[in-house]
Amino acid sequence: MSADQNPPKKPTSDPAPTDSGNSPNPEYKVGPGHPPREHQFKKGAPSPHPKGRPRKDATLAPDLKKALEDALNKKVEVKRGERQVLISKAVVGIEQLVNQFAKGDRHARKDLMDIAAKFGVDLLAGQRGKIEEALLPSHQAILDDYVSRQPRASPVIEPKVIASPELRDGVVTLRPKTTRPVNASGLLRND
Repeated sequence: MSADQNPPKKPTSDPAPTDSGNSPNPEYKVGPGHPPREHQFKKGAPSPHPKGRPRKDATLAPDLKKALEDALNKKVEVKRGERQVLISKAVVGIEQLVNQFAKGDRHARKDLMDIAAKFGVDLLAGQRGKIEEALLPSHQAILDDYVSRQPRASPVIEPKVIASPELRDGVVTLRPKTTRPVNASGLLRND
C-alpha cells in the first residue's frame, strides 16, 4: 500500500455522536420547526428581538359600541300634539319602526319580530281575549263555513302493486293490457 491510500477503517465499539452539543436527547431530529442545536437561541444570551413581540392593534369594537350607545341615548326634541318633548333617539327609532310595520313594510315587520322575540315583548298586546273569544264553541259555525270555503285537497291515490297472479291472491285486479295489432314483419298495422 502506498502512503496516499488510506487503509480500511476498523469498526470501533464507540458509537459516533449524532449531535455536536451536549443535549439530553441524543436522538434530536433536524427538520421544519426543529433547527440544528448550534443555530437555536442560546439561554442567557441577548434576545434577537429586544423590543419583544409587537402589540396587536386595538380593536374598534368597544369604541363603536360606546359611540352607538351615546348616539341612541342622545335626547332630541319631538313635537307631540302641541308640546315639544325631549326623548331619546332610540325611542324615536322604535316608534318609526312600529309606524313602518303598521304601514305594511315587510322589512320593518321582520325587524320588529326579531326585536320583540329578543326582548320577550308580546305583540298581541291585549288582543288575546278577542282571539280566544273568536275561538269559542259558539263561533263554530263561522269556522265550519270558513273550512267549507277552502279548496279541497285532491285525494291521495295509492300506487297499485303489480305482481304475478300467484302473489296477488285476488286482492288487486288489473285491467287487461291492450296492444295494437302487429303484422308478421313486426310493424304496426294501419286498419
